[in-house]
Amino acid sequence: MTLSKDQESRRSPRIKATFKVELSHPELGVLVSRTRDISEGGAFVILNESISPTLHMRIRIRVIGLPMGAGEPVESEVIRIEDEGIALKFVDS
Repeated sequence: MTLSKDQESRRSPRIKATFKVELSHPELGVLVSRTRDISEGGAFVILNESISPTLHMRIRIRVIGLPMGAGEPVESEVIRIEDEGIALKFVDS
């Protein structure tokens, strides 16, 4: 079996999961959105608002709306921009 370039570079399996998330950045402000999929190393976030993140921009993301409360904010980096949203890689802050 031959793996695609995308599969070869992926370190953790991605699962389709919709979580309500809060994104924050000093220039973009704070917005609430949802994930399309998530893995141990990152997430794809749907963007319905007209914001303009750039590649390598650092954005804080946290899951909200969980029964046990909001998760801790995690530093992430924009690694891909699509019409539907952005791919974020979780990074150490």
